[in-house]
Amino acid sequence: MNADDREKRWQERQFLIDGMAITYSFQVNRRRKYPCIIAKESGKLLLEAPAPMTEKAVKRFLKANESWIISVFQKHDDDGIFRNGTATIDGEEIPYYITINRKRKRIAITIRDDLGIEIRSPVPITPEEAIRSIEDVSAWIRKIRSKKMVWRENMLSRQYSNGEMIPFQGRLLTIRHTGSCGALSASIRGDELWIALPDGIRTDESLTRIRESVMECYAKEIRPVAEEIASRTAEAIGVACPLVRFGYQKRRFGSCTPRNGIIINLKVAMAPPQYLEYTIIHEVCHLVERNHQQGFWDLVESQLPSYKELHDQLQKEGMQYSF
Repeated sequence: MNADDREKRWQERQFLIDGMAITYSFQVNRRRKYPCIIAKESGKLLLEAPAPMTEKAVKRFLKANESWIISVFQKHDDDGIFRNGTATIDGEEIPYYITINRKRKRIAITIRDDLGIEIRSPVPITPEEAIRSIEDVSAWIRKIRSKKMVWRENMLSRQYSNGEMIPFQGRLLTIRHTGSCGALSASIRGDELWIALPDGIRTDESLTRIRESVMECYAKEIRPVAEEIASRTAEAIGVACPLVRFGYQKRRFGSCTPRNGIIINLKVAMAPPQYLEYTIIHEVCHLVERNHQQGFWDLVESQLPSYKELHDQLQKEGMQYSF
């Protein structure tokens, strides 16, 4: 960026959208063909354009993209600050959020990790339409929120303390602590998960580091099996063997990368082994069929005839697992 372009950068201005004061900045980016809004950390927006724009023009552009901006804030909101409204179920006021996804064909409802209700719609909807959509599936919402409450309790209560139990591949491991002169690490020995703690480290003060070490341990343990399943499936359906990586996603059990790799949610490592096999086969089949139409499911079934039961059970119970 040259000196002239730097002069065309604005810092920390605000714009009112749907009652929210949105902080934004602007800069010239000669490599862009069209103006582009970028969501940044801490709830801020950056607008880049190939040529200078006046403040009035920038505000018009932001206003024209109001629905998208609101959906971005809703997706990145952890504290419920930007919720659209509340719905009453069994006397409880539950916040709901509306996100716009133009690729969707119909409205869908999901329950967020914070137990709020997320309405995903292909077009903007009114509060009245949102409430009607929620009321239509209120029984389902009660059921899923109840399950997520248990998941949240398990997640918040896990302290990785000595003697605590944690699932791995469908069986329970007993956590054992041991001292260490080196780095914090974790390893599985039989039915025990050993956590090596350097001198002076307390579990209640280092939960994040311990959790990361346990996740690294789980990834290391299941990698050979995961790669063997991926290789076998890829050969059977006639695609190149993908690179297998692991992540910790909120909603997806697996995903594909643009360069034909696959990412497996480590939550599946906690479930019985057949769910890991199904997840990998599912994602490898996406390297041939990128959608969820019948051709895709036929391909999955050709590799795993029992996939329907595994798919349904994973959707119902999979998110209960947490590190």
